[in-house]
Amino acid sequence: MFNCCDLIAATYWISPDGSPSATGSESDPFVSAQIALGKAGGGNTLIFKPGNYSGTQLTLTPAHAGSSQQPTILKSQRKYEAVLHGSPIHNIYVKDGCKWVIIDGFESSGAGYTGIKSDADYTVIRNCRIHNNALQGIEAHGVHGTVIENNIIEYNGANLQFSHGVYADGDDLTIRNNIIRFNSGWGLHLYPEIANSQIENNLIYGNARWGIGMYSKPGIGSNRMVNNTIVLNGSGITFKNARNEIIANNIIVDNTGWKFDKTEPIQNLDGGRPGSEKVTIDYNLCLPAFSGAGPHGISADPLFLDPQKGTFYLKQGSPAIAKGSEKYAAKRDFFNRQLPEGRNPDLGCFPYEPSLLLPKAREDWYYQWPFFCRGKNKTMPDLWMPPETNEPGKK
Repeated sequence: MFNCCDLIAATYWISPDGSPSATGSESDPFVSAQIALGKAGGGNTLIFKPGNYSGTQLTLTPAHAGSSQQPTILKSQRKYEAVLHGSPIHNIYVKDGCKWVIIDGFESSGAGYTGIKSDADYTVIRNCRIHNNALQGIEAHGVHGTVIENNIIEYNGANLQFSHGVYADGDDLTIRNNIIRFNSGWGLHLYPEIANSQIENNLIYGNARWGIGMYSKPGIGSNRMVNNTIVLNGSGITFKNARNEIIANNIIVDNTGWKFDKTEPIQNLDGGRPGSEKVTIDYNLCLPAFSGAGPHGISADPLFLDPQKGTFYLKQGSPAIAKGSEKYAAKRDFFNRQLPEGRNPDLGCFPYEPSLLLPKAREDWYYQWPFFCRGKNKTMPDLWMPPETNEPGKK
């Protein structure tokens, strides 16, 4: 087997109709990624043709690691159309030491444990739909530099205490631009400790327990939770060991509460409790109201477009429009576009745009029906495609 540093990155193709003795070309694809990895090693690109890849865990070991210049890439040829389903444990498992792996564009469902799990640093999980797995949607523990972005993570787990949309911890994590909804426990359970991480531009709603639970690394913290829309969860946000955190530009409505250290209301941060002096909480729209939203906090109906359908775009006249802080804002919006210059950012994950109020913009959103597109001659919609351009936002 070749190491990724021994040769220029190559592209290999995978298909459920492929052959174990294939060459791995587009016209002669391998039947499984495990065969391709065994022959090619890490640092290469594996493209999965549309189809069902059922019943087997795809495992990446340190022998399959890439590098910062030449990552190992697993990519669905068409978004959501390579379907990984029904592994007894995890549909994809990246083991400790298998650094620099990108997982892009899959549907992952029906795993006995977790849809996609990584114990390795510098894993990127993006553009996937991860649903109806027995425990977690995504799991990543003790990792550095992991990125989770642009995913739909929904209907995972069967246990209120132990099953979550995303269950992760580590250092320098980026969790952004995800839709995390209808999971049985927490939307984001960042435990046992997380530091120096970015939680931004996520839509988190309809999860049975907390929207976000963040357990900061004691004495370090330094996490940023900005421009998220956190709605209709069992509860909104809970923190433990908060220090040097920034919680700003969020919309947090119709949850049962916020908590700090599990028992103290977060508004008591202003009381000078040791270790909490540098926690910044401001420019948040909160309903019900509470004093800890910050001096620029707002308590008002955010005027969502169609919350009953799960469409949380902002209507004209929303009090969340241009009420954020540029100092704390995410660099890009939910659609991966640069924020416009010369105006204050909007609160929450979605920017206000008149084009988002058109019927076309909301027709692909659905509420409480995970197989909305099945049997309708229609593929799963791409909710990151701005309707005014019909082109995905660029990074």
